[in-house]
Amino acid sequence: MSVGERIRQRRQELGWSQARLAAEACRRAGVGLEALGRQEMYRYEKGRRTPREWLPFIAQALQLSVEELTALESSADGLSLVGVWHSRYTYESTGRGSVTRHHFVVVRQTGDRLTAESLPGSNDSPVSLELTLRGTVATGTWTEQTAAAGYYQGAVYHGALQLLVDLTGRRMVGKWVGFGKGFEVDTGPWELDFKDGSTEATILGQYDRSPIPE
Repeated sequence: MSVGERIRQRRQELGWSQARLAAEACRRAGVGLEALGRQEMYRYEKGRRTPREWLPFIAQALQLSVEELTALESSADGLSLVGVWHSRYTYESTGRGSVTRHHFVVVRQTGDRLTAESLPGSNDSPVSLELTLRGTVATGTWTEQTAAAGYYQGAVYHGALQLLVDLTGRRMVGKWVGFGKGFEVDTGPWELDFKDGSTEATILGQYDRSPIPE
C-alpha cells in the first residue's frame, strides 16, 4: 500500500472529505487554508505527487505518526538506497557565518539499517551516519571528525538526524541536531541526493573527490 493509498484509507475511516483533510493539515501547519486544497490532496492520494513537507501535518491531521503513515510503504519492495550519495548539511559558525559542507558518502543497507561513510577524498572532515528506516523515515545519528589542520582543529562532533526518503528512493531531506563548541544546541538542514547505485571500487574511485566543481 502506497502512502497515498494509506492517506485515502485513513481519511475515509474518519469520514472526511479531501477538502476537510486539506483544511485540517493547514491548521496543523499553522498556515492559511488556501495553502493546501482538495485538488492537491487528490493528487497525493492518487500518487501523482509526493506530500514531502506536508507529510508530517497530514499525519497529525489523520491522528497518525509519520512512521505509521509510511510503514506500509515497504523499503523492501525493490527500493534500495545502496550506493553513492551527495551529502550536504548547513550550520551556523560564530566566526564564519553560514557554512555548508559537502561529501560523497557510500550508503550500505541491511534490512532496515542504513550506514553511510564519506569517501576520504570528498572532504578532509569525514562524516558517518547510522540510521534505521521505518517506512520512508530514516532516523539515527551522525558523527563528524573535523580536519586536524582545519578551523575546528580535529574536534569531533555528533548528534541526531532524521530524514524523509523520497518515494523514488533518490533523495533524502531532513534536519540534524547537535551540540556546538559552547555546548549550545544547534540544528540545520541535511540533504542527500543519489548519484550511483554501485559500490564497486572503480565507481567509488570516480567519486573520491570534492562534490563541489572547481
